[in-house]
Amino acid sequence: MASAKVIQLGKDIDNARCTGNWTAIPELARRYKKYNSEGAILEQTVLAEAVFIQLLTKARANSTTVNHRSDSPDNISMEQRLDPQQVKLVQSQLLNAIQSADSTHESNMQREFSRVILAHTHFESGEYNKVIEIIEKLSFDKDHVNQGYGLVLFLKAKAMKAISYELEGKQSAAIQSYEGVEALLSEYPNVKHTAFIEWSEESLYRAILLGLKEEYPISTHSVLKFMRQYQKQTATQPSNWRLQKRLIITRYSLRYLSKIYRSGDYEPPISQQQQQQVENDVESKRQAFAMEQAQLHTIYEKMLYLNMPLPKAGQVNSQVLEFVDQLAGDLELIGATTPDLRGFVEVLDRASQRTFNSPLITRHLFDALFRLGEYEEAQHALHSYLYLVGLVSHGWKESKHDGVAVAIGKTGSSIPAPNPRPDVLEDNTEKRPTNIRESIMSDMTDINDIEKEEVKDILHVLLDAIKMYCQELNHGVDAVEIAEMAKELYQKQPKYTKTTVLVEVGACVYRALGAAYGLLGSQTFDPVLRPTYHEKALGYLKQAIDMNSNAWQSYYQLALQQAEMRDIGQAIQSISQSLQHNSKHVASWHLLALLISCPIQNDYRQALKICEIGIQQFQMDSADESSFYEAENYLLFQMSRILLLEIIDGPDAALESSEALFSYYRKLAVPELSISTTSSDSFAFSGAHNGMVTSGSFGNLSELHVAAEQRKRGRSASSSTVASQLPGLSADSGTNNSQLLVVPDNASSNSSQQQQGHHHHLSHSLHLFGSRSTSLRKSQLPEVHSTNAKSNNTVQSLPTSPYDTKSIAGNSVTSFQSITPSMNNSNSILQPTMIPTKPSTRIKLQKERSDRILTDLWLLTSKMFLKLDKLNETRKALEEAENINWTSNPQVWCMLGQLLQAEGDQEQAQSAFYKALVVDPYDVSSRLELAKSYLLQGNQEMAEGILDVMTQSNGWNCAEAW
Repeated sequence: MASAKVIQLGKDIDNARCTGNWTAIPELARRYKKYNSEGAILEQTVLAEAVFIQLLTKARANSTTVNHRSDSPDNISMEQRLDPQQVKLVQSQLLNAIQSADSTHESNMQREFSRVILAHTHFESGEYNKVIEIIEKLSFDKDHVNQGYGLVLFLKAKAMKAISYELEGKQSAAIQSYEGVEALLSEYPNVKHTAFIEWSEESLYRAILLGLKEEYPISTHSVLKFMRQYQKQTATQPSNWRLQKRLIITRYSLRYLSKIYRSGDYEPPISQQQQQQVENDVESKRQAFAMEQAQLHTIYEKMLYLNMPLPKAGQVNSQVLEFVDQLAGDLELIGATTPDLRGFVEVLDRASQRTFNSPLITRHLFDALFRLGEYEEAQHALHSYLYLVGLVSHGWKESKHDGVAVAIGKTGSSIPAPNPRPDVLEDNTEKRPTNIRESIMSDMTDINDIEKEEVKDILHVLLDAIKMYCQELNHGVDAVEIAEMAKELYQKQPKYTKTTVLVEVGACVYRALGAAYGLLGSQTFDPVLRPTYHEKALGYLKQAIDMNSNAWQSYYQLALQQAEMRDIGQAIQSISQSLQHNSKHVASWHLLALLISCPIQNDYRQALKICEIGIQQFQMDSADESSFYEAENYLLFQMSRILLLEIIDGPDAALESSEALFSYYRKLAVPELSISTTSSDSFAFSGAHNGMVTSGSFGNLSELHVAAEQRKRGRSASSSTVASQLPGLSADSGTNNSQLLVVPDNASSNSSQQQQGHHHHLSHSLHLFGSRSTSLRKSQLPEVHSTNAKSNNTVQSLPTSPYDTKSIAGNSVTSFQSITPSMNNSNSILQPTMIPTKPSTRIKLQKERSDRILTDLWLLTSKMFLKLDKLNETRKALEEAENINWTSNPQVWCMLGQLLQAEGDQEQAQSAFYKALVVDPYDVSSRLELAKSYLLQGNQEMAEGILDVMTQSNGWNCAEAW
């Protein structure tokens, strides 16, 4: 039995070999042989191995360092092989040890280990057949290779065998051997010896690249195991350890995971039993994929910037651009949440420091900001992108405001209209323009030569920008400016490109162009230019249908434009075709009902039937999964139905039916937003009307009639509670966690013309982009929700990331969390470090629209009461409307004027109409009521003057005014 000293020396030798301390080996071997006469085989083996390692290290130091940057499945670099003559002496020593006469069990074990070292010498000399021959004959006891250097040698034997098979062209045998290596690593996950990690990395590196070869198909299951095991093994090492190789594998892993997820072959990193549990669980797989990709992207970004110097002027860091593009594609694939997008913006900020004015980075920045609803920042990114791809000159942003003002902006200010770009004839598309900034195509070539910014990507940016300006910001001039750029860029592409790469984009370009011109026409007060814009819109929309006759959005948009131009018959045909292609689009049913109920058709009962059919297409119970715009269309549709009921069955029936609208609104209201005083990374809900207002004081509004009321009643107007009369309404009802509605203008057959202001005429209640109501990104849902219905002051952070491992078959994905401990100490790449302290522009706009729709609900109620001659109830409902929004909704003042007229106070009524026009100087219904008031006073000249100005500008389509 070996003495304690011999045992300790054996452990020291084993430890020195595991850690690569070869300089200590000669002394340890001498002492071991001194105290153990039977240890000759181990002594000779370790001495020969130490000499071999030193020889190998010296040869590698004198040779050129291997560059793995260009490694791929078809080209894997290797260290330079040794000359077989260089290792003859070492091989002779090893053979002497192997041929020793000692036949004890310990000696036999050491002989097997000596054969592994011998195989290593042949492996480093490029003699792979001899390696296979030696290793095939090896035989080990399990107890001898389950720890220490015995385990290292066992792994080394398996790794050399797999690599040798691969290099000898025996791919099937190589794959099987690599799978054996991975199984061994899985069996011993906690071994951290340097030699063990090095051989693990080398074998898995080659296994992964071999597995990605198309001509040698390996099961997805095996490739995934190789990739995940690689990350586990390398994660314990310093960040710069074998950096090039780790970058290669991580990059290929990201691509491969995305590919198999798209094809439906993705397997979460969980056990076989858990795999069966989530086999058909799409959401669990999505969450697992999202988590795995996020961690890999985090790892890759850290390593990439360790290896990537700051760029020089004009230099393109293609690896950074590729990384950003891959991450953007993965976010699109999994459906990014708001925090994910904010984290992505921070990724783009870091990437921009490693690139030089990159169009690709700017494109993704615009897309992320647009999806976040940060429209002000998105516009800055858009302008930068347009300049970088050569669509605009440096001074475009400032000079585009020069010119004759013909359009009305959102705030009532006048805006110069853009100059249309000439159409490009088909025969000229093959000719390349030569002017530097006169043409779109000029500078784009230089950009494309560097970053390959595709025309299709540019057009998608332009289309998103048009959506932003049309649907969100209501900027018709800007929408047309961008749409004209998109048209010219598309028209200048070769015919082959249009019919292949851009075959689906072309119709979208012309549809967006038509929508932009339609919006500009509705905002134009010049009676000469307005019909020109409407005709252009009509022509482009028809062209969009000619290019793609299956797109329901184009038919809807065409019907909307035809309705705007009062071509009712054609509009009915167009909207019918839209519904044939998509019967679930609520806004299309709404438009059809409005068309059927207009004076030309005058079929109110048929319109009401259409409302009932259309409303059935959208169930309010599913509102939590619907978009803001779907919910908006739904409630607007309901309001039109109420107005039709009023015409058919009278105000009493309409009032009874309208009570349910307040309950609907309570589910969809946008809570009051304010910057949290208790937390810098969250939004706080506060305010008196989180969803519903239960009382109003008629503050500023009451000054118009308080004196008259005091004379009549001897007291001032008092506030009262109207909400308590309606079912389900309470002060805290606005803290519901549902989706939101947009502010409407009341739209029906006769009254819609009177109630729609110039900013929201038709296009306000029926969106310019109908496609957004059914195919909206998840990231465009409202970013802020409340979770506590009992408190209006609940502090609520942004929505959490969908990558919640607890929901995936218990702890089925948590196994992947331990893959990368050294790289994953910090937050995920998609975890934003900076949380905004104020809501996005989209949330602000939705809050405004949400408040306005509640105001309009109360105005609708007050109108019904007024028709029933219930003046006191009219005032109560009007007070509620005033309490919500009296500073930006002229209809509040206009309705007050009508109430005062009913009460016989013409002077105060007229003052109310003038105050409405202070809020919005171009409001059609307020101008109309003001003209009526002058007629009642017998002042026909004033009335005619108001009506003349009104019909020449944005009130041109008001039949009553004419």
